Amino acid sequence: MKDKQFIEEMVEKGKRAGERVKASFNDLSLAQLDWRPANESWSIGQCLDHLIIADCLYFPVLKKITEGKYRMNFWERWSPFSGLFGIILLDIVKEKQRRRSPTARILIPPDTTIDAVILERFHKHLDSLLGYIAACSGHNIDRIWISSPVSRFVTYSLRKAILILVEHEHRHINQALRVRAAKDFPAS
Repeated sequence: MKDKQFIEEMVEKGKRAGERVKASFNDLSLAQLDWRPANESWSIGQCLDHLIIADCLYFPVLKKITEGKYRMNFWERWSPFSGLFGIILLDIVKEKQRRRSPTARILIPPDTTIDAVILERFHKHLDSLLGYIAACSGHNIDRIWISSPVSRFVTYSLRKAILILVEHEHRHINQALRVRAAKDFPAS
């Protein structure tokens, strides 16, 4: 029962992420979505693109889990660091950012102009992510351990992975909101 309730809460929190994006960014022009407050900063579009890139790396394992085809490897079953890795990673991606954290190269959005359909792609992607999360409700999410798609050495429970994914959505939506609130943000 607690797993089902947790999954429902995470899906609802994920839906709120989509609602925040619609309410905050749907009225923006492509130039506004692509504007960066500084060269080393991301634009709103890049924040959304980063979420798509990062979350899609989890899709293959989530698909296998939801289809009942997932088999944990030796390291996922026996890593003595799994609990620790989940705690550390969750702290890094928490919605309320305490400090900037480095982003793995594989997760960095391209440094090119954002396409005109970034919002549509984000919402379609979020629907897929939430569908996978919802489909995990029939599984014991504390007994399934997965490897990070960024580093196979890093393992954590499916529960932690779901928390990480949803918190990460909100963290970068908050980052995008800070871009929109920047004093030099273009009027159109």
